[in-house]
Amino acid sequence: MAMKEQTIEHFLTDLSAKKSTPGAGGAAALVAALGSSLGSMVGNFTIGKKKYQAVQSEVEKIVEELEQIKLELEELIQKDAEAFYPLAQAYKLPKETPAEIDYKENIIEEALVGASIVPIEIMGHTLRAIELLEQMSKIGNTMLIADAGTGIVFCKAALEGASLSVYINTASMKNNHKKEALNQEADQLLEKGTTIATNIYQKISRSYK
Repeated sequence: MAMKEQTIEHFLTDLSAKKSTPGAGGAAALVAALGSSLGSMVGNFTIGKKKYQAVQSEVEKIVEELEQIKLELEELIQKDAEAFYPLAQAYKLPKETPAEIDYKENIIEEALVGASIVPIEIMGHTLRAIELLEQMSKIGNTMLIADAGTGIVFCKAALEGASLSVYINTASMKNNHKKEALNQEADQLLEKGTTIATNIYQKISRSYK
């Protein structure tokens, strides 16, 4: 059964068990999907309201994109688990001879790259969700602004969590060029997303005080 088809109880049980997957990357994707869903909810409570007629077309487009992001993130929960499997297997390879050591190092290096790319994908979709939630927090139904803010908080946490999955894998890489490229991409996504999310959260929270 695909992870996205599991019940919440089943997924959380697997997540808390002594298993390698699902893990932090998949959890980050799920949290980002929750954040995206909250944005869609705000949009759906905005569409059709006379008060927001002027922005309805824009809101509809935001909801459509957030729903697509949610679907992508659901798939990435599974992809993160699948990306980890080759790495786990690579660490089990024998290393008795120079040839075996060389082969194992090459396989591990390749697997580390694969295990880093998926969380970067998660970060990319999460950043876009944050940008859309920012728009929704400005033009969506004001009665649900806290829901938009919560979605942003979730996505910020997911972005930070996914970044750690990148950094833990790149830390073991021997190819410094690839390592720096992946770290730089993660750094840029993290900086942009957390800046937006922090600013919007502070703006929303201040509006209640």
